Amino acid sequence: MVLGRFLSVTILGLALAGLLLTPSWSRAEEKVRKAVYHCDYGNAKRFNATLRNIYNLVNYYTTNNIPYDVRLVANSACVKFLLKDRKGTKWEKDKIPPKLAKGIEERLTSLVDGYGIKVEQCSITLQRTNTPKKKLKPFVGMISSGQVRVVELQDQGFAYIKVK
Repeated sequence: MVLGRFLSVTILGLALAGLLLTPSWSRAEEKVRKAVYHCDYGNAKRFNATLRNIYNLVNYYTTNNIPYDVRLVANSACVKFLLKDRKGTKWEKDKIPPKLAKGIEERLTSLVDGYGIKVEQCSITLQRTNTPKKKLKPFVGMISSGQVRVVELQDQGFAYIKVK
């Protein structure tokens, strides 16, 4: 009986020591990492940089088996990157170099299809620019307000990131 109690206490002690000796970063990786990238600009190079930053983040998390929830919230001029085409819109005459446009398209598609990021577009922008909702790419979700959505996501623990 004394030996049984000794073994029980020893096993319990070793289990607790294992928890205490486990690095804090290891235990923290079990929680879902959340980030919201905010885009309210129409600069193609900057948008491409935003997509590269998102890719780097989700690729790291995927490679290290860390669960994540990453969102791209778009309002204002950023909508032009989320359109199937810009014909008949305020941005019809905006010129994006073909190589850059192709890279943006491929990376955005990869992030949505391959990494599961969610893209959300502000409906106020569509109203103010007379842009029909049917012009949006099929994976773009609608939200009532980009600014309100960013605040809501931050309240839910999302890290706010805006690439300069």
